[in-house]
Amino acid sequence: MEESFLTKILLSMRTLRAKVAVVLLGTVFCLLAVVTIVQALQQQRVQLSTQRDASTAAVQVLADSISAHGMARPEQVRAFISKYGRTPGVRNVRVINDGYRVIAASNERNLGRVYRSPDMGEAVEHGVSAASVTQTLWNPALRVVVPVRERIGLTGAVEVEFALTAAQAGLWTFIRQAAVIALLATGVLTLVLLWSVTLVVVKPITRYARVSQDLARGDFSIEIPDQGPDEIGQLGRALAKTRDSMRELSRLWKDQDPLTGLPGTQAIQRELRRRMESGEGFVTLYVDLDGFKAFNDRYGFERGDELIHFTARLLAEALGTYGGPQDFLGHASGDDFVLILDPRKAELAARAAIQHFEAGVLDFIDEEDRERGLISAKDGQGGQGQLPLASLTIVGVPVAARHANILKIGEAASELKAQAKRQPGSKFVMEPGSTVGAEPAS
Repeated sequence: MEESFLTKILLSMRTLRAKVAVVLLGTVFCLLAVVTIVQALQQQRVQLSTQRDASTAAVQVLADSISAHGMARPEQVRAFISKYGRTPGVRNVRVINDGYRVIAASNERNLGRVYRSPDMGEAVEHGVSAASVTQTLWNPALRVVVPVRERIGLTGAVEVEFALTAAQAGLWTFIRQAAVIALLATGVLTLVLLWSVTLVVVKPITRYARVSQDLARGDFSIEIPDQGPDEIGQLGRALAKTRDSMRELSRLWKDQDPLTGLPGTQAIQRELRRRMESGEGFVTLYVDLDGFKAFNDRYGFERGDELIHFTARLLAEALGTYGGPQDFLGHASGDDFVLILDPRKAELAARAAIQHFEAGVLDFIDEEDRERGLISAKDGQGGQGQLPLASLTIVGVPVAARHANILKIGEAASELKAQAKRQPGSKFVMEPGSTVGAEPAS
């Protein structure tokens, strides 16, 4: 089914660029709208001030005309006010005497009534003119009060209400005109800001998104550009660290032993080089299953794999108990394992592994062989012979200055294993002359 236009718009809003555009558009428009309204109000204030001055002057002229007719002749004043009340822009006119009684008005129903307001009181008693805007929301008016003076003094006051529609019309005209300018300015500023944000934020994030996709596909050779010290740069550096970690994990995964899942020979060598470059002392434990070939010949490869699994598991448990998170366990090949750990814990881990092996290996051996303590299998010359049960040999090589490279470590371990295998059963041998001390078992 074909997507509707509205659906396409909603889907496009999922992109970062579209979201930034909407936020910028709304923000810029609101700011310009506020500026426009403030300017419109300022213009209205100026127009109102101008109209107030003009209206006050006009009412003063009206008050002088009333004074010329004389407050004592109300008929003439009424006729004059009736004609003045029809002037465009004039909404209401009242003339009161010094007793605050209306003697003339554009609305004749007000005649004879007492009308008093604060502005009227100031005009009648103190001769002070006043102008104020009524606070009617939809129909505001400008009310001007001017005292009427005759030779005998203050004789009353005249009040005129002027409609403010002209000022309102000017306000809305200004807002409409400014709205067009605001919309155009909003579009231009939004495009400029969107281009800037796209250049500074969206493009780097999009680039890093593509990098993440490449990493997900397993391409760990991709280069990640440095974007500087800001948050975008921090994201790039975090991605670079992730790439390096994934690259290392990929190497380890490719080098994993398929049987035990432990790191293989290449990983062991990398870990040895890393430890040697760090300059910190460590001990390498080489673990070998003695009599494993005879075990396989007697019980088959399936049980032999189970014994390898068992050995890998107990070595991991020993390392977990006596080692630390920085220590390492690898499966070199077949029945050979390598542990790299702190010198202070090496002997404890080795002896714990041997103890667990001796306790558990009998579960893999038939009862009759356990009773004899021997396995009937082919000997080295191809003949049938009685061979010892499977045992565990662990040799430790402390890595110091005299072991300058990995080959020398391996040579030292081979010599130790050759000597250790002359002894029957499981055993642990540390390189002679070692200064490695074992903490007493608890």
